[in-house]
Amino acid sequence: MKILACDTSNRACSCALIEEGSIVGAKFINNGLTHSQTFMPLVHDLMEENDTKYEELDAVACTVGPGSFTGIRIGVSAVKTMAMALDIAAVPVSSLRAMAYPLKEEDALIVPMIDCRNHRAWAGGFYHDEQVVSELASDITEILEKCRAWRDANLPGKKIILIGNGAKVAAGELQAETMPETECREGHEEIRSKDVAAIAEKTVKENGTSAFSAEKLMPVYRAKTQAERMAAEQGKQVENIPIRYYSTMDEETK
Repeated sequence: MKILACDTSNRACSCALIEEGSIVGAKFINNGLTHSQTFMPLVHDLMEENDTKYEELDAVACTVGPGSFTGIRIGVSAVKTMAMALDIAAVPVSSLRAMAYPLKEEDALIVPMIDCRNHRAWAGGFYHDEQVVSELASDITEILEKCRAWRDANLPGKKIILIGNGAKVAAGELQAETMPETECREGHEEIRSKDVAAIAEKTVKENGTSAFSAEKLMPVYRAKTQAERMAAEQGKQVENIPIRYYSTMDEETK
């Protein structure tokens, strides 16, 4: 099985090819240009350098969020289009799961955190690549409380490892509270496309390609978009938006 996997959910842009569990090639760029300028040229370069035709792909995959609203839309739109044109599976991958994946062997609760400003972050909790704390967009303090509650109930005495640029925001709070069992680990701020590819391959093997039609591929924002917030401020009702979001007041809606 050959899969093209992509990430456009934050400032960096990357893509990778995986075949039967082995990475064929990968590319990464973070040069300050927009993903609309860099993403598809990066993908084309990857395919050409590895002498791979799009028709050889069995599936395409991308991070669907949470993260940059604009970046997610670009990646999802491009991957959906490729999947429709090629009539192959389009596999969604959580940005947070992909960020946590390199630490899947750690005997600790891994908490990837993406800063979304105002002492808030997108976050979730993973233990050996299994999501155990639901993804949410919330205040840093609330995120830490939820993760500690799960750890205390399920992994008493084990460490919580915070990663991502949101972890840097949390670091000051941890120092103030002097919580030695919680670590902010640097070096895991970026999402690696090879991890997106590995998760996608695992997901397809577990569920089959038929479970991931291109039509089903949608962004997962976990927070309301600016357009939704502005509409609410103006007293307008916004209905039938084909995305999933999370607010701190409501349950996840689809």
